[in-house]
Amino acid sequence: MTEVAADIVIDEPPIAPSLAASSVLPRLLPVMLSLASIGVMAAAFASGSATTRNPMFLAFPVMMLASTVVTLMSGRSRRTGGDLAADRVDYLAYLGRLREKVTEIGETQRYSLLRRHPDPDTLWTLIGGSRMWERQPGDGDFCVVRVAIAAQPLASRLVAPQTESTDPVIAGALHRFIRTHSGVIAPVTVDLRGSATVTIDGDTAAARALLRAVICQLAVLHPPDRLLIAAVVSEPNRAHWDWLKWLPHNQHPNATDGVGPLRMVYQSAAEAQRSLAGVRPPHVVVIADSDECPVAIGGATVVGLGTERAGRLVISRHGETQSLSRPDQLDPVAALVCGRRLARYRVGTDSHGLSHPDWPDLIGLSGLDHVDPITLWRSREHRDRLCVPIGITAAGTPLELDIKEPAEKGVGPHGLCVGATGSGKSELLRTIALGMMARNPPDTLNLLLIDFKGGATFLDYAAASHVSAVITNLADDAPLVARMRDALAGEMNRRQQVLREAGCAGVAEYERARRGGAVAAALPTLFIIVDEFSELLSRHPDFAETFTAIGRLGRSLGMHLLLASQRLEEGRLRGLEAHLSYRLCLKTLSPGESRAVLGTLDAYELPNTPGAGFLCTSGGVPVRFQAATVSGPKRAPPRYDSTLAARSAQVFSTRVAGVVSSGDEAGTANPTVLRAVLGRLSGHGPPAHQVWLPPLGSAPALHTLLPDVASESGGLTVPIGLVDRPFDQCRTPLWVDLSGAAGNVAIVGAPQSGKSTALRTLITALAAVREPRHVQFYCLDFGGGALASVQTLPHVGAVAGRTEPRLVERIVAECESVVTEREAIFGEHGIASIAQYRAL
Repeated sequence: MTEVAADIVIDEPPIAPSLAASSVLPRLLPVMLSLASIGVMAAAFASGSATTRNPMFLAFPVMMLASTVVTLMSGRSRRTGGDLAADRVDYLAYLGRLREKVTEIGETQRYSLLRRHPDPDTLWTLIGGSRMWERQPGDGDFCVVRVAIAAQPLASRLVAPQTESTDPVIAGALHRFIRTHSGVIAPVTVDLRGSATVTIDGDTAAARALLRAVICQLAVLHPPDRLLIAAVVSEPNRAHWDWLKWLPHNQHPNATDGVGPLRMVYQSAAEAQRSLAGVRPPHVVVIADSDECPVAIGGATVVGLGTERAGRLVISRHGETQSLSRPDQLDPVAALVCGRRLARYRVGTDSHGLSHPDWPDLIGLSGLDHVDPITLWRSREHRDRLCVPIGITAAGTPLELDIKEPAEKGVGPHGLCVGATGSGKSELLRTIALGMMARNPPDTLNLLLIDFKGGATFLDYAAASHVSAVITNLADDAPLVARMRDALAGEMNRRQQVLREAGCAGVAEYERARRGGAVAAALPTLFIIVDEFSELLSRHPDFAETFTAIGRLGRSLGMHLLLASQRLEEGRLRGLEAHLSYRLCLKTLSPGESRAVLGTLDAYELPNTPGAGFLCTSGGVPVRFQAATVSGPKRAPPRYDSTLAARSAQVFSTRVAGVVSSGDEAGTANPTVLRAVLGRLSGHGPPAHQVWLPPLGSAPALHTLLPDVASESGGLTVPIGLVDRPFDQCRTPLWVDLSGAAGNVAIVGAPQSGKSTALRTLITALAAVREPRHVQFYCLDFGGGALASVQTLPHVGAVAGRTEPRLVERIVAECESVVTEREAIFGEHGIASIAQYRAL
């Protein structure tokens, strides 16, 4: 079903200028002037003046008439051609603007229909997720199934103008516009509730493939306590439908056999009628595949193969037929996979309460040990981007946090999370982070995880490909806070530069350009989660400006913010409120905190259950939820002990029983869901861009900084260390250039600050890349004798300490003689600089 929008009335095309009414005066004025001129000439002739006998005087009225005729004709031609061209340009431009609007409507309609009625080959990806069994009898799409893909009418009907354009160019463009944009390729659906029988005629193999697609739609999207699926098949065709036994919907709600609930597969309609008598679910669908035409069964919809078993598929209901040019198809293997994946699920009595939901089931990861991240990411719809289930509502339905823009049906990019100690706030943050990673590849989403107080909330995430950085232990280190501010400001600046170089106004336009073929690096969304932000602002109030800048610019830069805290005092946000579009509030310790977050006392009145909370979006009513957890043990696969079946009955005694163990698995701890998922995601996708560089630690080895090959130019530029640049998110070598006027160096520092080490590094670096004939050293060491270690270098002439005054005098004298000698050489040869001297 498509929600019908308002009609689009196309503007009337312009009337061709040749038919348009124009002013009479501009056309009559030249004629009137010509007649007046002729009258004057006639009066002159009548007067008998000698001037009138001049031939030039006679030619004047003829020239006047000719000029008038030419003026009228050329004016008409210019007016007609110019007006026509302008009208065409204006109307074609109007159609171009309208085409963009209509295309957007069509794409939205197509996306909505494809999401509501997904491709049969993708149904298996919904199993275990929030969309499984989402349809209830009160929903408009209950028992509405997709059967084909075809052109469907546009949701907004195009209303053609009442009058036809006389201009063939405009008329042709208008005709093509209406013909092209009046429809959209989208799913064709059939409502099974309003039909007793639905018959599919045509090629038998194609008809069975369509029936398999219909059954899997019903089974994946409808819960088995709201819809049952039975089958009436003849014995020769039974093998085609053996896979139905895996569906929970195929189990009889009342009857059982030796292995459990009776499978509802019958050989005749009469047998099915007897078995289904008294069954009162909202709806029963019966699949028919026999040599007979499907017959109605009371209280059910029969969908089966007709008697025509060749040609194009035709679906018949209510006496009407519809030909399917592109029918849906699902092969037996895909149907079996779908059925077996559904087999483990049952409708539980606690699914409508607020028990702790199972995170793997919410996210759609039924088997954590066999998850293929690449397949998982590729199978996700666009709707799942930046959208993650966080728990279940009071109605038992999954609750999703969608941080896309409201224009993309999300709740907005920035949010707030508040919860007292023991409320499950840290676990909720872990759940959100892991869900985002499971649903988005690293080239789409990166995470920056910040814990001001240095807890263990995010430590397990540090090595993940999605994570740009995990920053902790900031509470007692003000320089680290300043460094983090520089890193965030630098990331905003980097993204602005990337967008500016690409000529894009925002990250959305940038991604569209990349999808269109533009050669550009990926610019993943950066989701920043800050735990204990309130205490951060309390100790560093100026940090609010950084958060405000992200809130203001983050929409266009692809930076999303989630601020979390145990408490929220009035006025603590300092202008951030305008940028926060959603709020997660767990149990609070005071009514005031609940009121500050939600505007009500609901969060204060929550039970002391970890994970119990409310989600409030802009202008919405708070939604009660119970958060899922990821720090608990991974659910172990069920085991069957074959020895139990053969074990004979034993008489019990009053002796104390020993400790029961599980054999070889005794004492083996089951890994947590968090670590199991992180283990599966490890090594997949490109590593995240590193926003945060930790402070400089141990000094780098000099050989890692030196160039591979010494320069032959005779230059005196060498690296001696690293420059820390947190704003630019990089470290660059510290270069020292001793050429020309920069040849004198002073190293200043307190005792034990590394002055001697810097000198030794400089000497060693120059000696490593220059020959002794290019650079030489004479050292006076009046410190602790640290320069003695470089004395063995061939570049070092001598090293004199404070206890060697005579050697000191000789070194000084040697240096003076070198200076004197070079001054003489410079003067003799007219050398102006040391660079010119070295060039000789």
